[in-house]
Parts: sequence; C-alpha cells; structure tokens
Amino acid sequence: MKSKELIYLASTAILLAATANVVQAEENTPTTTDPEVAKAELQVEKDHQPQQVALPEAVSTDRQVKQESSVAKAEASPVYKAPENLAPAASLVKENVPENIASEQAKAAASEAIQNPVKAEQISPAISASPVSKKGSTSFYNAASSAGQTARGNSQAEIKGSTFVDVSSHNGHISVEDYRQLASKGVGGVVVKLTEGTHYTNPYAESQVRNAQAAGLQVSTYAFSHYTSDAEARAEARYYSAFANKLSLPKNTVMVNDMEDPKMQSGINQHTQAWADEMRKQGYTNLMYYTSASWVDQNNLRHKGSINTSLFGLDNFWIAQYPAPKLSANDAKNLKYNSRAGAWQFTSQAQLLSGKHVFDQSIDYSGRFTARATLVKQPLTGKISIQNNNPKTGTFDVVVSEVSAPHGVQEVKLPTWSSERGQDDIVWYTATKQANGTYKLTVNAANHKGSTGEYNVHLYYVQGDGKLVGVGGTTTKVSVAKPEGKLTITNNDPKTGTFDVIVSEVSSPQGVREVLLPTWSNENGQDDIIWHKAQKQSDGTYKFTVRASEHKNSVGDYSVHLYYVQNDGKMVGVGGTTTKVSLASVAKPEGKLTIANNDPKTGTFDVIVSEVSSPQGVREVLLPTWSNDQGQDDIIWHKAQRQTDGTYKFTVRASEHKNSVGDYSVHLYYIQNDGKMVGVGGTTTKVSVAKPEGKLTIANNNPKTGTFDVIVSEVSSPQGVREVLLPTWSHEQGQDDIIWHKAQRQSDGTYKFTVRASEHKNSVGDYSVHLYYVQNDGKMVGVGGTTTKVSIATGEKPQGKISIQNKNNETGEFDIVVSGVVAPEGVKTVYLPTWSSQNGQDDIQWYTAERQADGTYRKHVYARDHKNNAGEYNVHLYYLNNQNQLQGAGGEKTSIFVNRPQAASQRDRVLAAAAAMVGVRGGSAEHQRLVNDYNSVRPLPVGYAVKNTDDWCDIFTTVIFQREGLSDLIGRECGVERHIHIFKRLGIWNEDGNSTPKAGDIITFNWDQNSQQNDGWADHIGIVEKVENGIIHTIEGNSNNVVKRNTYRIGHGNIRGFATPRYK
Repeated sequence: MKSKELIYLASTAILLAATANVVQAEENTPTTTDPEVAKAELQVEKDHQPQQVALPEAVSTDRQVKQESSVAKAEASPVYKAPENLAPAASLVKENVPENIASEQAKAAASEAIQNPVKAEQISPAISASPVSKKGSTSFYNAASSAGQTARGNSQAEIKGSTFVDVSSHNGHISVEDYRQLASKGVGGVVVKLTEGTHYTNPYAESQVRNAQAAGLQVSTYAFSHYTSDAEARAEARYYSAFANKLSLPKNTVMVNDMEDPKMQSGINQHTQAWADEMRKQGYTNLMYYTSASWVDQNNLRHKGSINTSLFGLDNFWIAQYPAPKLSANDAKNLKYNSRAGAWQFTSQAQLLSGKHVFDQSIDYSGRFTARATLVKQPLTGKISIQNNNPKTGTFDVVVSEVSAPHGVQEVKLPTWSSERGQDDIVWYTATKQANGTYKLTVNAANHKGSTGEYNVHLYYVQGDGKLVGVGGTTTKVSVAKPEGKLTITNNDPKTGTFDVIVSEVSSPQGVREVLLPTWSNENGQDDIIWHKAQKQSDGTYKFTVRASEHKNSVGDYSVHLYYVQNDGKMVGVGGTTTKVSLASVAKPEGKLTIANNDPKTGTFDVIVSEVSSPQGVREVLLPTWSNDQGQDDIIWHKAQRQTDGTYKFTVRASEHKNSVGDYSVHLYYIQNDGKMVGVGGTTTKVSVAKPEGKLTIANNNPKTGTFDVIVSEVSSPQGVREVLLPTWSHEQGQDDIIWHKAQRQSDGTYKFTVRASEHKNSVGDYSVHLYYVQNDGKMVGVGGTTTKVSIATGEKPQGKISIQNKNNETGEFDIVVSGVVAPEGVKTVYLPTWSSQNGQDDIQWYTAERQADGTYRKHVYARDHKNNAGEYNVHLYYLNNQNQLQGAGGEKTSIFVNRPQAASQRDRVLAAAAAMVGVRGGSAEHQRLVNDYNSVRPLPVGYAVKNTDDWCDIFTTVIFQREGLSDLIGRECGVERHIHIFKRLGIWNEDGNSTPKAGDIITFNWDQNSQQNDGWADHIGIVEKVENGIIHTIEGNSNNVVKRNTYRIGHGNIRGFATPRYK
C-alpha cells in the first residue's frame, strides 16, 4: 500500500499472454449476479494474432498510498525484455444520445442504445515479473513463470465477495456520495489505513470510516508495520488496536497487518505471530495479512518468499500482484491470480472517481472484506420547477431539486423543445449543479427559433454506471416582449445648431448590439438622412449629438427614428420623434485674448484665450504671432492647448522670433468642426529681453594646497543656461596656462569649481577668472570676470594622521581612518599598504581608502586577508598626487589578537562559519565579500565571475567551505543543479528527499514540486545545522535575500535531495 518501483520482466509477457487466452475458454460463470452491471462489465476477448510490442526497460509508478515515514532504498535487480502476446480487453463506450430521445416513442430505444455491447479496446501489453531487490520497495508487478510453483491463476476459482478499495491520507476526504459512486461501480468494501508503526495515525481515518459506513460499504482497516522484534510487534499491535477502539470499531472488524518494510523480513514469522497474539489479546481476532506475492512461500513466482503462510493460513492473506500497470476489475476477475488467498490486490491505478486520487483495488475471494456490505440503492427522484419566466428577454430558468438515482447521478440532462412544430427545435441541455445541491439551466427562446407558446422540458439522468434514465417532465408557456426604448431631445442649442438625442429604457428579447438613429430634416424630404450610431453611457442610456452642419445646415423640423441591431444580427424599428432646429443669425465665433506672465528675464509671455465659442464648433485654436520689428518675417502660427478650465494657452518665446524686442502682434483664429478657419480677433504686447547675469565669488583660497573655489550665483539668461564655463589663467606668462573649466551645479542652484595651481604650472600671483554661459540655443555669451591672488606655502609636505578604530580581537578586524589630509600637489588616491610583522611583508595588501562625507578616508581590514596572523600590524600612508606621483605621508602600527576558537572538527568549523553569517543581507559589504571571495579562486566554475546581483544561495554554501579550506569536500559552483552533478561525481549525493540528513549535510530544494520523490530542477541550496524531533534545521544564503535559519519537516515535498561531505 506504499509507493512501489515497478519493474517488468520477460516471463510476465509470456505468462499473461497465455493467461489471457485461457481465461476466455475457461471462464464459464459470470463474475457478478447483477444483470445490469454485467452488461457494463468488460469482456476479455481471445486474440489469435500476437502483437510485437517493445517493452520499456523499467517502469516506475507512484501508488496513491505513500508511507508517512522514510524507508531507505537499495540496489535494483537486473531488468530483461521480451515480446508479449496479450489478449485485448474491452472498455465501456457510451453511445451518443439520439437528438429525439425526449419523445415518448424514443425513450425505450434510448435506454436500449445506452446498454448496447461495448467496443473492444487494446490495453497496454506491458506486464511485470520477478521481485525487485530494492530496500523499501516490494515487487507488486510480477507473475509466475514456472509450472512448479503455485498456479498463476485459476479461472474456476470462486469469488465470494465483490471488489474493494483501500484508502489512506493520500486519498483525503471521501464523502458519502463518493462512496456511493464507488458502490455503483461494484465496490463493496473499503480498507482504511489507521496507523503506521507506533508514531502515526491517519488524520482522515475517522471521516473515511464514518462516511463509508453511512454509504453501506463494509469497513475494514489496516496498519502499516515496521517491527523487527517481538516487542516492537506487540507495541505496534497495541497502538493499532487503541486507535481502532477510539473509533469504536466492532471487534469483528477485519484488521490487516500491512507488511512491506524490507527491514522486517528477518524473523518476520516469529514477530508476526507476536503481533497476532497481541491483537487477539486486545479482542481483535478477525486478522488478515497484506503483502507482496514475492514475500510469501506459496506464490506463482520463481522463488518462495520468507513468510510461512501455513503459520497463519493462506486464506488469511491479501496478496498484492499487478500483472499490468492498469488492470480493470473485469480482467482481474477473469485472471483470478492468487485465488487461494483471501484477496488479491490487482492494481494501484484504479480511476474510479473523476477528479479524485486513484485507488488500490482488490478482489475479495473469501468475502471477508465485502460480505457485510449493506448497500442501499437510492430512489429515482427529481422535481422540475420553472422560474424567472421573463417575456422581456424570452428566457426562463429550469431548476431540478430532490435529485437521486439508484446508481448515482453523473449528469442532469434537460431535453427542451417548443410545441410549435414538434421537436424540430429540440436541444439536449446539461444542467449545472448549484451550491445548494439543485441543478439549474436557463432556456432562451432565441435558441429555439424564437418560438413562443408551450415549451416541453423533460428530465433525464446519466447515472454513475453510464446509463441514461428518464425521470419526468413539465411544460411552460413562453412569450416574447417587443423591443422598447424612450427617445428624448435635450440641449437644443441655436448658437451651435446642435441637439442631443438620449435613448433610455433600452430593451429587446434578442438583446441589443447597436442603437441606430436615422435622422433627417424635413426641408427636402430625406435628402440629408444620416444613420447615426449612438454611444452607450455609464448610466445605461445611449446618446448622440446631432449637428445641423452635418445636415446641410437645414433648419425647422427634424425627424429622429430609433432602430436596434439585435444580437441575432437583425435590425428592428422601435419608435421615433421630431424636434425643431434653429440657427442664431447673429451668432459669430467669439474669444477673449489676454497677455500674462510677460517676463523680460526669460523673454517669454503667455497668451490666454477664454470665452471660446463658435456656432460650427471649435476643433483647434491658432495664434499667429510676430514681432513688428521687420514686418511678418518672424511670423509663427502657434497652436494653443486647451486647459482644464476650458481656456486655451500658449507661451511665446522671443528666442523663436529672432530675439526681437518691442511690439508683438497676436491674432486669434479657430478651425471649426466643418474644417473652415475663421478669424476672431487680435491684440499686441511689448517684449523686452534682459541680459545674462551672474555673480562670481572666490572662496577657500588655500596656500597649503594651492587651491581656491570659484562660486557662481544669481545665474540667469533669457535663452536659458546649458553650461557654466570659467576660463582661468595666471598672469605670470599671459594666457599660456588658460583652462576652460566647467563648473558643476550645486543643490542650492549655484555653480562651483575648484581651481588648482598644480593644473596651471604651479604659478603664483594674480589669476583671472572669467564667466561664460553656453545658452540653450547653443550660443556662448560672456557674463563677467574677476581676479584673485594665489600663493603656495613652501616646504609643505604631504601630511595625514592615521588612527586605528573598531578593533575586534574576536573576529580579527579593525578600521584604518586617515584625517588631517594635507597634500600641496593634490590627492587623487589614498593608499594604505598594510601587513603583519609575523613573516615580513609576505601578506602585504595595498588598500585603497574611501573618502568619507567628513573629509576623512577609511578602510576596513580583516586578519583573514593576512593569513589570520595575530600580533603587530603595520599601516603606511601614501598619496597619489595630481602629477601621478606617489608620496609617503606617514605610518602607524597596531596589534591584534585573533581569538576565534578553533572548531573541534571540519563539520563543526563549517557550521560555526555558517552560523556567523546569519543576518548578512544581500547588497551589504559582507555580501560583497562573499562575491569577491568566490571570484578570487581561479579557474572559476564554468568560467563565470558572479555579480552581486546574482542569486547567491550556492555562492554562500561554496564560500563557507572555501573559507575553511574544505572546498575539496563539496567542490565549487554557483548553480545548484550543476552542483548536484559534482556531488554525484564525488559519491556523496543522496537522491531520497524522504531520508533523514545529518548536521553538516548539504540540502537542496526544488520549489516547483511539493511532493516526494522530488526529482525536478534544483533551484536552492543550504546547510543542515541540526535535525531534532523530525524537523530539519538549516542555514541558507539568499533566503529572501538574507542569510537565515529555516526549518522543514523530514520528507518535505520541496526537498530535492542531500549531499553528505566526507568530513574528518
């Protein structure tokens, strides 16, 4: 009843081929006494033409009941191929229901058609053979291959019971109705898993038992055993019987010992007798034993198993053996394997409930699993109600309640037709089940040729056995309302010559796809008719604005009719109305021009157009604008933009009008909705343009460094400022050292540049600084200038103060801080050569310090980057000046004592190193160190240098071992799936995600699968810190972008597998 790995062998093919041919000839009695069920049973037909089908080397199948605790795997036995000859089986084929089945004359014919003999279908000839020697697996797919063993099958054997199924937590909740569906398919009993060993109880057991009892199935139970001693066997029996007592199961309940764990085989007979003795002591005497055919001494295989069936009685055994991957109940009843046993489990892939987990299914030879079933057939009932009969839409609802049938109900069919022309419009509807258990269908007259009057609705069920059965019928009357709609004329405006047509209360039985409004003036008949299409509004009405300009500007009476294009494509007239249209004779385009924001600094002004109107509507507002300086040589037709308040606005720039100043003319034109352009008015304004401005200030003139800052404030130019340039030179040799410096904009709006004498030949004395702007039009304009004196202090040497901060002897790290930086020739880079005194300069590192916001320079140093040496450290200070010369500026010494405790073993060192990283977040300095350390070892795995933006779970794992000098234990990788291949080459990989790891093991995950065995693509990795009480504790990098501890239960579905490094 657990997950088995299934292997097919050559002898099976020959065996089953022979068996299938014998079955047809020898089977003389039916396997069921119910004649209706018999008609639906599969028939095994003789096939004299052998089929040559290539067998797969090995087939693995997951059964629905999986062990809740882990069992280790071992080596598999060889696999052989052979041709096979298997007689074809048949499957039930549901006949199509005739369209006129609802007529009274056709009912009997339909019932007959649905029970016609079924068609033959070829089943897969793949079959199984000898046992698999995998630890934790049992050979259920096997068959006999020697006449010297117990007969493989006995076609004359008596079957006293029916079929039954067994269930566990993997089947989840099974309702009473589900069990009734099983019963309708010939299932008479259910065996419910209660316990496993002495540590597990099935959480669904009580509901699975109670619902099966309510459905009338016989309930038996089983316990999955693990015992390897008499004491363990008795303990498991007590645990099992205690749970049975808790469920108030009768003492005559069949109690099954499920024996599959390979660890049990040594001493299994003695230990199982101890189990049976204890069960009887607890009052349970109706005992059965479940196991594989390969485990018992009386079987149909080449070898005998270790279980002595004479000690327990062969008829007390329930044998599992699968001749084919998916064997039907009918084929199994014909084959009759293991017929001397009490029962035979013939498949683990029975698909008995649609959408549910597959079942194990068995034949009850002895009747002990099914004889006490008290199945009660449900009555054939159903009530039809007609609701929501709506003339406006031509629809009504059919509601079916009190639904019941002897073999359950798969579908509810409602053949429906109008009485107008017999059954020419019949439709076989399938009703939809509702949350309250009723079934519902909405019938639309549009699907029945739009017929009205009497409608017939009949009720049929497709039962669980696939048969169609009539239940009843009713009639109703259908009437279809006419299309409706209300026309309203609003907003009739003489100024614009427009009016709005509003259509409300819109309805049509056939639905409304479009609303059309044919409209014309009565002046010259329908010479100006237009079929306008109204637009649906948010309130459900439809609207269109009619314009006299689109109807030859006609005035007087207008006609507006209303038509619908229905969902069936037909157009139908609904109504009409009239209105009068007049055009105001004095109505002219109007608009008010206003000049605002006339700004001399920027040379711009805004034109605002308000009170905009025109009888023909306004499509665009144009503002032809020019300066009066040279006539209209600079005219531009500007297009104003509509504002949220209904006005129009445009900003005129003198820079677009040749930078002319003085009077400007602005005229106003509209482009109307009829495409015509009309003048409305005009105005003038005066434009003046300010000159560029800016203020130069010299600050921070420093003789020690030979530098001064130039600050430019109050920056403005009518043409805008793209760049601020500061041509600067010393007066010593004219402009031989001139440099056009580019100032940088500061957060306060000023511009700044630091001038260095070192860039001007170290000249001293007077310096000139001029100010230029590169404007937005690309032109450069001078703004002003100033002078300053520069002196350089003689004898000044580079200086700097080194201080050691944040020294930590526990972790072996400290900060170097450089302050008071003095460098007359400038500083490009601050270098800090650092080494320990232990072995000279063999560990020297030339660090580059980083400038801080306060002007100091800082570098963090780790003893691990200096061979973890303890004691005295030397730190020297060098500057790279602006002439690219390296200048020494002093030095300092410090002592550090690395006190990290040494781990007792390689495993402890790895776990300590991983624990020390907990809390490190992606993007932090410590995370960058991980990336740098990974990239520091060459050659790189797959030649790839990782980035700090890459996924870093495997970078973390790899570097932890690398830092401890243990890379040879697990290899180096940044990709988890590739790392698994390394684990396999090292011989440390464990594929079984159900197994229990040890501290220091590597754990991998596949987040795309949540069940075992998980063999998908691995996408995460971590280190096992410990395992306690069935819980795995891990340390993982990049767990939500941080190093953190996580926990998982043993056998968690996302676990891909483990690697066990060979620690010393």
